Amino acid sequence: MSDTPRVVILGAGFGGIGAAQKLRDAPVELTIIDRHDYHTFQPLLYQVATDELEPTAVGSPIRDLLHRHDNVAFHNCAVESIDLSNKQVVVEGMPPIEYDYLVMALGAVVNFHNTPGAAEHSFPLYTMKDAIRLHDHILKKLEEVDKNPALVDQGALTFCIIGGGPTGTELAGAMSELLHTELKADYPNLPIDQARVVLYEHSPHVLAHFKPKLRDYAQRALEERDVEVHTGSGVVDVTADAITLSGGEKVQTQTLIWAAGLQASPLTKSLGVELAPGGRVPVGPDLQVKDHPQVFAIGDMASITDGKTGQPLPGLGAVALQAGHHVGKTIEHLVEGKPTTPFKYFDKGNMAQVGRGAAVVELPTGGTLTGSIAWLAWLGVHLSLLSGAEERTSVFVDWGWNLLTHKRGKRILLSDEEHDDS
Repeated sequence: MSDTPRVVILGAGFGGIGAAQKLRDAPVELTIIDRHDYHTFQPLLYQVATDELEPTAVGSPIRDLLHRHDNVAFHNCAVESIDLSNKQVVVEGMPPIEYDYLVMALGAVVNFHNTPGAAEHSFPLYTMKDAIRLHDHILKKLEEVDKNPALVDQGALTFCIIGGGPTGTELAGAMSELLHTELKADYPNLPIDQARVVLYEHSPHVLAHFKPKLRDYAQRALEERDVEVHTGSGVVDVTADAITLSGGEKVQTQTLIWAAGLQASPLTKSLGVELAPGGRVPVGPDLQVKDHPQVFAIGDMASITDGKTGQPLPGLGAVALQAGHHVGKTIEHLVEGKPTTPFKYFDKGNMAQVGRGAAVVELPTGGTLTGSIAWLAWLGVHLSLLSGAEERTSVFVDWGWNLLTHKRGKRILLSDEEHDDS
């Protein structure tokens, strides 16, 4: 056995990749485990679902990202359990992997809040598969109505979104623009004007964590794009062709998109530690798990407290990436016998796009931006956060094409069973 410290990173999202970046030159043996062989840029998944970007534009092969790492092994497999007492990880199809330092960055799963029928009949938007599934479903609905326009009365062109946070509002604006521009041209004989995009938010405002004037601007911008916004309204039951709202109203729809929250990976329940709300793992100032030195939790599966405000940090990609960088440097310091330091999050502000040419930005200084300037800022920040040069170039070209022509990607629907016609 080598005397080199063994570092195992579970998950290759923002947090896991951030930690790996800082450990590239560290004197450790690094192992990364992820159930997918690609890193997903989750903030742009809604653009995959609405045909603004191809899946490859927001997915980077993990092995490509690790080319300059001489001390790393990557295993494409699922994590089955974590044994903190014996310092090993049980994974699918391999012997248990032992570690000296463990970084848990396994992300989250969709939280349906125990809503009957939601898990079976709704479309979440958290993974690449979710985005592709929703993309194909939208096109299938259009094809079905093209053959049978009477399906409109059964909710085939009513697209409901639950959750008025950034994911819900960004998706609502993009879907409305898709339906009333590109798809209207694709299906000239369809009653596209009867298509509805309806956004439901249980709290009094969309983008509840933004300043009031930004919330108001976002709602106005959505309504100008023909999105029906209903605040103070949640869903209490979901079936394949309808939803029941908290006020008792029933809405015919064959498409319910769930953007109403996440909960930590179910693996956290088996760790034997007391969990924070949402099933998240509480960590100390240096992001180590209490009573488990050399074990770190970051990203959506961790409950991280802001050292300045004492409040939990939001589940943003920027938080996960910075936490990953901090953990990578901390492990390097521990290996060298140096003390750890508290994690300090640098707040770069909050932002959300509402539609082409419209966004809201809340700056860390307290200032705000709306409209075209905010939209350009949103584009720039998201472009800079993409993992590789190839992805940045692809997204830049696609966005430029969309902006100049008001046209989106190639709307191709692959059937479940492809037949060879030769």
